[in-house]
Amino acid sequence: MKEAAKKHGALLAVLLVILSVSLLFAQRKNGMFIDEIYTYGLSNSHYAAYLEDVAGGSLEDAVLTRQQLWDYVVVNDGETLDFASVYDNQVHDVHPPLYYFLFHTVASLTPDVFSKWTGLALDLTLFVLTLLALYRLCLALFDSPFAALAAVLLYGLSSLGLSAMLLIRMYMLMSLFTVLLALWITRLMQRERWQYYVLVGLTVFLGLLTQYYFVFYAFFVCAAFVFWAAAKRRWKSLGLFALSAFAGVGLLLLVFPACIRHLTADKLVSGGNALEQLSVLSQYKTRLLLFLHEVTHGMKAAVLLALAALALLLVFCKKLRAASKEKGLPWSALVILLPAFVAFVVVALISPVTEQRYIYNLAPLFAAFVGFLLALLERSLGGIPRARLIKGGVLLAALALSLWIDRSEPPRYLYPVEPCYVDSYAEYDALAEAHSKDPCLYMTGYFAPLTQDLGELLYFEDVFVTENPDSPALDAYLAERPGDECVVYIDVSAYWSSGFEPEEMLPALIASTDYSDWELLYENGLSVAYLLRK
Repeated sequence: MKEAAKKHGALLAVLLVILSVSLLFAQRKNGMFIDEIYTYGLSNSHYAAYLEDVAGGSLEDAVLTRQQLWDYVVVNDGETLDFASVYDNQVHDVHPPLYYFLFHTVASLTPDVFSKWTGLALDLTLFVLTLLALYRLCLALFDSPFAALAAVLLYGLSSLGLSAMLLIRMYMLMSLFTVLLALWITRLMQRERWQYYVLVGLTVFLGLLTQYYFVFYAFFVCAAFVFWAAAKRRWKSLGLFALSAFAGVGLLLLVFPACIRHLTADKLVSGGNALEQLSVLSQYKTRLLLFLHEVTHGMKAAVLLALAALALLLVFCKKLRAASKEKGLPWSALVILLPAFVAFVVVALISPVTEQRYIYNLAPLFAAFVGFLLALLERSLGGIPRARLIKGGVLLAALALSLWIDRSEPPRYLYPVEPCYVDSYAEYDALAEAHSKDPCLYMTGYFAPLTQDLGELLYFEDVFVTENPDSPALDAYLAERPGDECVVYIDVSAYWSSGFEPEEMLPALIASTDYSDWELLYENGLSVAYLLRK
């Protein structure tokens, strides 16, 4: 026990700091992004992928009760571990089902509970596993505990790493499989064993079953290994590797054939959309600069340490050459790390929206590249006086810088209450709760804005959904719920949903009902909430 603590004490200390910071931010998370609500619904709703399915297939003139909305996001008694329902929901969605299987498993442990901690508990577990896999990867690549610790620290405390953990979606699981694939290929480069071929195929399968964007790093790192193996004349290894990688793809097609329809569809999140983005050459520069900005700001401490390491390597370039001749340097690590940068460019060009979540799985490899630079520097300088003290100082400086950045620039998906934030779900909840006894209208013809506002809609007894302010069913709904006030949500996003104009919809509602005035409650991206008064 003492020997293990001595050997892994530094790693445990770094993991403890990262876990403490992660829990601090997790506790501060006060709301959910629309895709996070989809995670709960697609995982837990019983054979009803979207809210329109809950309403019988159409939202036109539909009344959604609080119980129906609740049933969409929780596991009810008798529906625990119902993976067939999860699978069916994902067939109708645009993503593969593995993360949703895991999420449904966790949610089944606490039936009839709708809590952020269901998703955060899963993501925190995956985050720790990713950090451990990253440490093993860096040890395998550089044989340097110092460089491995630096990579773990820089990724674990980066905004990209913490945001991936806080976002209750499949990106944390995809990050884990990305690092594991890099690890198994590294092991194969060092020693040919049949277990690694199996692990490569299995990881390719599981990664693709998690998120289709996994394919980009997987493709480029597999191609890099093929070229490396050909250069080394390891033909048997090349053949077995190709067989295992293609077997992983084949397993995906066998287990989840709906992936073909997902990837060939012409939707916002689909293969058709990716090809459309790729064909627009004029946006290449803008997209690359936007994603580059996301990385440099999301991994600011890693970027600064990388620049410092590069500057020192230039200063000591003679020592670097000497070290390369005398004892060799881990240049083969570039076979694993450079594909992440190529994948970054491709993802930046084809992602459906310019959001950093599409590159979350590459962030651990960016941190590993900083570890690579530190490993080169460590070997170049060799046995300089007080080397251990200097390396400890570097790690402490990286820790202090990372914590300072986290404090001044918190990760995404917190939605806190501070006045400096535009989006504050706690304030939205308070407004909805204050009017929970009033009737509630939702003017939309699509399920996306409804899903976004589900947390607030749960405060109302029911919600009447329609596109038509002159609907007779709307008159009947309001007649059954007399009162001086009514809350109305208007779908205002033309890009994601119906795109109604409040300036047109509100007068039409006033003209067709007994209400005479309105007041803005809050705006929430896809929708705007108003209070109607008589």
